[in-house]
Amino acid sequence: MKNVKSLSGLSTLLLLFVLFGYTFSLAMADSGGAGSFTLVVRGYTVTGELQNAVLNPDGTISMKMALDGSVPSPIGAVPITANGVWTGVRNGSILSGTIGNVAGSVNPCFLFWCGAANFVGQGQWSGSLVSNSTVGSGGFQGTITFTSSDISGVPVGQPEAISGSWNADFS
Repeated sequence: MKNVKSLSGLSTLLLLFVLFGYTFSLAMADSGGAGSFTLVVRGYTVTGELQNAVLNPDGTISMKMALDGSVPSPIGAVPITANGVWTGVRNGSILSGTIGNVAGSVNPCFLFWCGAANFVGQGQWSGSLVSNSTVGSGGFQGTITFTSSDISGVPVGQPEAISGSWNADFS
């Protein structure tokens, strides 16, 4: 009889674990689609993600930009991170909008030295939906401006042109 109670308690514990895990997974799920973008600045190309890509019934669009990559340099790969928000509208199959709240940093390290250059950015994006679908693609352009830097050769306060391409599935 003791083994039956132990199995019953174990079954209850496993059931609670499964239910909690399922509920936690649902709570952590993205509320939108996903995509990617390729950014070109000073001849360097970096790829990032577009997360929570949402095309609302009223035609408004929102996506979160996440960049966690690196660019090559003479001292090795230099990490670059950034986040931002893309918002816009749909007009038929044409999509357009702005890129805002961009904040990021470049953090090179060499031997016993590590540096940091922080930047902000903004821009415009445009594109179109593939016929009768929720998949879109296009291009963007804008600027980043370094707000602080302890890296020689990084111009603080001077906008740098950026451009690139993007794609997203809004499903």
